[in-house]
Amino acid sequence: MSTSSVRLAGNISEISRAGLYSDRRERVTVSVEGAEPLYAELRLPNDQGWSVGQKVMVAIVPADSGEGWDSIT
Repeated sequence: MSTSSVRLAGNISEISRAGLYSDRRERVTVSVEGAEPLYAELRLPNDQGWSVGQKVMVAIVPADSGEGWDSIT
């Protein structure tokens, strides 16, 4: 199994109100530059307090087989 990761630059392009979701959590849309053919946008809970226009780094790392993930950091 490869332990390499991919890092992509992105920015917060939109913030959705918490009331739009059943868990009442605000969401942000991360627009990722150069992500094709992957999804160019990710919608994530805004637990970090991000703001529109903020630059972010998206890291894609392989998961160990049989293990899930609990949070996004």
